[in-house]
Amino acid sequence: PRGAGSRAASAPGHLSGSAAVSRPEYYGNPAGLTADIDVVKAIYAAFAVRDIEGALDFVDPACEIHVEGTARAAGRRGPYVGHDGLRQYFDDVEAVWASLEIHATDYRVVPGAVVVMGHVEGHGEAGAVRRSAIWTWRIAGGRAVHLRVADVGPAPAEG
Repeated sequence: PRGAGSRAASAPGHLSGSAAVSRPEYYGNPAGLTADIDVVKAIYAAFAVRDIEGALDFVDPACEIHVEGTARAAGRRGPYVGHDGLRQYFDDVEAVWASLEIHATDYRVVPGAVVVMGHVEGHGEAGAVRRSAIWTWRIAGGRAVHLRVADVGPAPAEG
């Protein structure tokens, strides 16, 4: 799916699919933790097709979701909280953006946390947007309990 990121097939010594830098598949995940990354990738996959029910399966009922760009554009202050908050976020995305895609390209994991680097592309009332982002997830019991998205500036041009 579109925001789920891409990785080469898992095999000992296999290099990831990064075009810029060849890295071992375990890069950023030396302990081989996969369950927490799978939770995040499942949420991204659900977001890509706007499947709220699919996303809710992986989100704790008390999760705090800090996505300032969309919240600000929707006139909202503070985080989206819980399942109702995630539903509101999906509604706000549809209201604010003609299109919004997540391109998660690099995952780092430690027990209970996943940091994802990549960029977002969208088109809203103010025009086209392409921004680099870092998503910091906390995971507990197989569900996301906290998300904070940091806008880190313009995304590099495709090439």
